[in-house]
Amino acid sequence: MRRAFPVRAAGPSSAGEPPSRDKPAIRSAPERFFETWLDALGGFVFCVLLPIPIYATEQPFVDSIGATEQTIIATAVAYVIVWYCGRRLDAFPRATLQGNIGYLAPVAAIAYAAIAVLLVLLRSDYSRTQLFGSGLLTVLWMAFVAQLRGRYLIRNYAVVPSSLISEMPERAFCRWLTYEDVEAVGMRVDAMVADLGPDLTESQVAALAGAAIAGVPVLDRRYMVETMTGRTPLGGLMPNEFGALLPSRQYLVVRRGCELLLTLLVLPVLLPILAVVALVVRLDSPGPIFFQHERVGRRGRIFRMIKFRTMYHGAGGPSFTQEGDSRITRVGHTLRRFRLDELPQLINVLRGDMSWVGPRPEALSLERQYMQDIPHFALRGIVRPGVTGWAQINQGYAHEADEMRSKLEYDLYYLKHCSLWLDVMIVLRTFSVIFGGTGAR
Repeated sequence: MRRAFPVRAAGPSSAGEPPSRDKPAIRSAPERFFETWLDALGGFVFCVLLPIPIYATEQPFVDSIGATEQTIIATAVAYVIVWYCGRRLDAFPRATLQGNIGYLAPVAAIAYAAIAVLLVLLRSDYSRTQLFGSGLLTVLWMAFVAQLRGRYLIRNYAVVPSSLISEMPERAFCRWLTYEDVEAVGMRVDAMVADLGPDLTESQVAALAGAAIAGVPVLDRRYMVETMTGRTPLGGLMPNEFGALLPSRQYLVVRRGCELLLTLLVLPVLLPILAVVALVVRLDSPGPIFFQHERVGRRGRIFRMIKFRTMYHGAGGPSFTQEGDSRITRVGHTLRRFRLDELPQLINVLRGDMSWVGPRPEALSLERQYMQDIPHFALRGIVRPGVTGWAQINQGYAHEADEMRSKLEYDLYYLKHCSLWLDVMIVLRTFSVIFGGTGAR
C-alpha cells in the first residue's frame, strides 16, 4: 500500500491553513471519465469489430441485411448489455481476476443466450460461432480491464487530520497523503477524506471548504471505508443513520414476487436433486432426513429453518459448528462443503420466513447473546434473513464475537446498499463459493 511520503519543501503548516499566494493551492485530479469511454470503445472494437473479417463473406451493410449484418447487430447489442451490467456490478468491492470472471461469465452467458433465443424466435440467420465467440472475448476484455484499473490506476487522497491515515484500509490502488504534503507541492488529488464530525477544528473546516471551492470532492472517512471494504463500520454509527439502513419498500415487494416466481420455476429442477440428497442422508446414518432449528427472522420473529441433517442423530453439543466437528456425518461434510444441506430452505422461502438473499439467520440462543455483546446487532432484522448473503460470500462462517462484529458490518452494508445489482452480485458470487467449497464447516 502507498502511504504518505515526505514531500515538504516549506515549513510546516497546520492542516486546513488557507493557502497563501506563494504557496500552491490544493488541486483536483483530472476527470477520469475518459477511462470509461476508452474501456467501452476499446471493448467494442476488440469484441465486435475486429472479428468481423474472420466470418464475414462480403463487405457488410452494402446491400440488404443478411446473416453477417444481423450477427454484427446482435453482438453489438449483447456487448452493450454485458458492459453496462459489468460496470454496475463493478461498483461493489471485489478483488481478483477469478472474482471478476466469476460474475461476468454468467451475465455474458445469459445476455448472449437471450439474444440467440430471440434470433431463433425471429427466424433470423446469424453466425453462432461469432456470437458466442464475441461473448467469450467480452468476458476476457472486461476482466482484463478491471485488473488494469485496480493495479495501475493509482488514486491520491488527502486525509484530514493526518492521524486518520493509519486507520484507512490498505489498498494497492490508493495513496493516502497528509494535507500538509499535498498543499506544499500543489499535488493534484482525487478527493479529500475527513472524519466529518463536530471534532473538526476551524482550520480543518477551512481546508475542506477550500478544497470544495477548488473542485476537489470532500468525502467522509466512513464512506471511503464502506466503498473499499464492503463493510459499514460500527464505530461512530449514530441513530440518525438508521434510516439509511432501510431498503426501498417498493424494491422489497417486487423482489419478493420475483423470488417466489423464480422458486416455483426452478422447483422441477431442484426436486430430483432434493430426492437424491434425501436418499443419501437416509442411507448414510440412522435418523430423520431433515433437521429443523429455531432461528430469528425478520423483526425478531422466530421460525423453524429446515436443512438436510448433516450430524449424527442425537448428537449433543453447542449450537455452532467447530472446525473438524466429530458430530458431522460422512455425507454431511460433502453436503456442507457444497451447501447442499441448505436446499430445503426453499420451503422457508416459499413460506415467507426467508429470502434467497439477506443476512444469515442466527439460532435463538446465539442471537440473544450477540445482542448483549455487540451493539446494533438487532438491526439485521430489518429484512428477511437469506439463504445466502453479503457476509457469507465475503467472510464465510463466523461464531466468535469479533468475527460476528465483522459479519454485522457486512450485513449493515447490505442493508444500506440493498438493490437489484447487489443481489445479483451476491447470487453470482455465491456460485463461485459453492463450487470452490470455501467457508464451510
